[in-house]
Amino acid sequence: MASTTRVQYDLARIQTFFPALAALGNRFAAERPWEGLTIGLNMHLTTLTATLVRELMLGGGRFVLAAANPATTDGAVVEYLRELGVEVHTGAGRSDAQTAVVAAKPDLVGDVGFALGEELLRASFSPPLGLVEITGTGIDRLRKRAAIPFPVLNINDGKLKTAIENRHGVGEGLWQAYTALTGQHLAGRRVRVIGYGRVGAGVAAYAKAGGAVVEVVDTDPVRQLIARFDGHVPVEPDAVTRPHVVVTASGTAGALSLAHMAKLPEDAVVINAGHGPEEIDVAALADEATEVDHIGPRVVRYRHPAGGHIVVLGHGSPLNIVMNAGSNEPVLLHFTLLALGLRWLREAPRPAGENKLPHHLEAEVARLWLPGVR
Repeated sequence: MASTTRVQYDLARIQTFFPALAALGNRFAAERPWEGLTIGLNMHLTTLTATLVRELMLGGGRFVLAAANPATTDGAVVEYLRELGVEVHTGAGRSDAQTAVVAAKPDLVGDVGFALGEELLRASFSPPLGLVEITGTGIDRLRKRAAIPFPVLNINDGKLKTAIENRHGVGEGLWQAYTALTGQHLAGRRVRVIGYGRVGAGVAAYAKAGGAVVEVVDTDPVRQLIARFDGHVPVEPDAVTRPHVVVTASGTAGALSLAHMAKLPEDAVVINAGHGPEEIDVAALADEATEVDHIGPRVVRYRHPAGGHIVVLGHGSPLNIVMNAGSNEPVLLHFTLLALGLRWLREAPRPAGENKLPHHLEAEVARLWLPGVR
């Protein structure tokens, strides 16, 4: 009960300082767009997700949730949502929760990483009305599939998520989490960012603003050049430098391998800012480490088999989400877009496959949020 009370306090604070999502919830309460439908969501189960689900539920329907990542699952949030009548699956294995949601035969789907999308493609029942994908990783996976029998709304490539959540939300939140866990400031430290996409550019910009010297690794020479003009130092993956902090923001598994970590200086800190927990090969490091020291909550120090020590934050999962760090506003803003995207899919049949985000949905989100900053 005490844990759910903490969640209720968090939700009250969010509703007070960020009323746009609540305003949308009031609209859903009048319209009841989900009446008679099952909504399946694959999300990081944080207080911000609880805020979204609470407002969505005002529109009727049945809600079934899957935990996207055990490391980003807040047990108190799970308990709170179940008290609201939401069916929540955390799963014993990596895909168990997603399988359970698909078994509920959702009519509308919200997804991160296209995990529910992949499960839906393996299912035998009629395809849903549509799916909203939030992440770049999910869109990459979607585009590798030959044929998608249901509409997928791509909100990741919209203007708002690119400019606000990916850049400012992750960039700010990651470094707040880093300082909270280590007590270190960035000033004068060398930071290496692996992957200079939208998230990596934000992580690098906020590190530079904190006084760090930032070097960027990216396989795309165009992105390397952009990084240079943004004031960073482009380097090759095997460059002989001595970064104090390494951040993966590539969206790909194995971006920081055991071999890469062998070349890092003593007590280098490694952090994931990407989508899933596989960007840093923590499993190989844990298997091969000659010593493991849990020196604080979400802070583990490993002795690499090559001899040096590596400090991993957040167990290699996306640190800003693990710590629920940074301003709530960017995340809640794109959650508003997710909610409107689900309604857009409900309103009329949409073409199967990837659907570009309509400008009028982003404009509607902007109108909802602008009064709060004027």
